Amino acid sequence: MTTLPTHPGVRPTTEKPSARAWVITGLLVVFMLINFGDKAVLGLAADPMMADLGMSASEYGLVSSSFYALFSISAIVVGFIANKRSNKRILLIMGIVWALTQLPVVFFASVATLLVSRTVLGAAEGPANPLSVNAAQKWFPDTRRNLPTSLVNLGAALGVVVMAPLLSYFIDNHGWRSAFFVMMVLGIIWSVVWAVVGRDGRTASATVEASEVSDVTEAGAAPEPVAPATAPRTGDALVARAGRAPYRAIFLSGTGLSVFAAGFVVYWALALLVAWVPLYLSKPLELGTAKGGTLVVLPWLVGAIVIPLQGFISDRMMQRGGSSLVARVGVSAVCILASGICMLMLTVVPGTAPQLAVLTFAFSLGCVQLGIGMTLMAEITPPMQRAAVLATLTAVTGLAGVIAPALAGRLIDAHGTASATGYHQVFLITGVLFLIGCACLTLFARPVRDAARVARLAGAAR
Repeated sequence: MTTLPTHPGVRPTTEKPSARAWVITGLLVVFMLINFGDKAVLGLAADPMMADLGMSASEYGLVSSSFYALFSISAIVVGFIANKRSNKRILLIMGIVWALTQLPVVFFASVATLLVSRTVLGAAEGPANPLSVNAAQKWFPDTRRNLPTSLVNLGAALGVVVMAPLLSYFIDNHGWRSAFFVMMVLGIIWSVVWAVVGRDGRTASATVEASEVSDVTEAGAAPEPVAPATAPRTGDALVARAGRAPYRAIFLSGTGLSVFAAGFVVYWALALLVAWVPLYLSKPLELGTAKGGTLVVLPWLVGAIVIPLQGFISDRMMQRGGSSLVARVGVSAVCILASGICMLMLTVVPGTAPQLAVLTFAFSLGCVQLGIGMTLMAEITPPMQRAAVLATLTAVTGLAGVIAPALAGRLIDAHGTASATGYHQVFLITGVLFLIGCACLTLFARPVRDAARVARLAGAAR
């Protein structure tokens, strides 16, 4: 028997977040909305931009891919830096860099300029999501983190709904360069507001009662049974005051591996939604480019409803005594399972309207895992290491965005873009991956157990 260096009987606080906590969260939602606009503006402006600059399709493809050249590397590097540095300052620097990268495109646009600009922008945006989530979570106790985490992740869905029409309007009425100018102005405005209002939060985690300290077994790394009234319902209570733990203990835990697997599947589907679903709507479903481009917003609209709803429901379940295993793992597994079933149904459901309905849910319900996954990783990670862990999660799962569109392209090319066969093969593969992701969460994610083991190893490393 080894005594846990922290306090496994620690009970999470239920104190209500301050008004500033919600102001900070709101600013971070806007930050992620701008993040999406920066990503989307190139695709929205592609047609007139290519004609104006005389770009070939291969040159445009190279410029598009350049965004991801340093994306994952930057996410990991900056995430580890953020463990020891002010998140407010790092986010401010990122916001300023985002704005400045648009400047040369507005005034000195060329293929070379775009290539450099998008590479730098991608490096500056790689850490955006994990650092935003980490900055928001520092203002909330564990039992109230689901909603703010979901809201920050909501920024991407809102970006599609809000930024795409706005940028399209400027492109159509004021030329394609005006869209980049708009993103530059928005980045500057956000940076100024953040410099004045933004603050680094403290990690509100837990309260301790000395009588609740218990032992942990060496083999299972789980707390010894304690009274039901004091048994931890969330792993955060176990790592709240832990020192630095080996990263392998976090990433290779059952919870860590299952979150990586489920997150990879969700990013896989999102990459397909952005790259191929518009073409699927316009070609095999014969809706046309304009109508297909409008209807592709449907999964994002449903996501904009489901993501914060999940955060609210999970928070309420935990505040009423539910465990993170049910409120987080269980909720996510159900949503991913539903997405997987809908994805498989896409290959057999007849009729345009039913297909649109099934497609909408197939590409939206599983997105709740983006927020839940980050909350679960924060739950099993000592506070001083969370920025790096969340950044690594984003970097690794984001690799699905490199693989999925390329694989889909090969399958679709084999049958032609106007044939549904290639798309159905892609949906079948994605549906199976969703089922695997659901199984991984259900079988291996045990946040309280894994947090106890991480806390024990953190103590042993001292």
